[in-house]
Amino acid sequence: MQPYQNNIQCRWLSVASSAALAIIVAVTACTHQHHATLFPDGKKWLGWSAFEREQYVSAYVEGMSEGFRNGCETALEATLPPADGQRFLEANGRCASHAPFAGQDLDPFIPSITLFFQRYPEQTEQRNLGVSVILRRLDEGRTIGEIHAEFSPHR
Repeated sequence: MQPYQNNIQCRWLSVASSAALAIIVAVTACTHQHHATLFPDGKKWLGWSAFEREQYVSAYVEGMSEGFRNGCETALEATLPPADGQRFLEANGRCASHAPFAGQDLDPFIPSITLFFQRYPEQTEQRNLGVSVILRRLDEGRTIGEIHAEFSPHR
């Protein structure tokens, strides 16, 4: 049992390292000319250059994907016998297909977020509606109109 616990601890360190790396990349990318923030609102987003927006989205997606991948592998290692390699590979493949942003082209997300905050300026500083929330909703297949309706303070 001890080897499994050590392996799980190592995985969690790996998840923490991946998350920290994604945060560092996002902060570094965003400090070019502006005050950096980990959870930008629409006002910050609209103040960034196209390059800064692209860097934020890339870092956010990389961090989400790496964290999901590490968490999935940790769960599989904890639940499947170590000798069952093929079963592990199949289960890991199923996990990967459910990862956030799996197979998504990220290019349309950036103008969609920008358009959202331009079209709905009343939501640029809304506390519960930052760029990361919009990214996740777009990944789920929602339109900017649906996101606006979901988070509209006038619901």
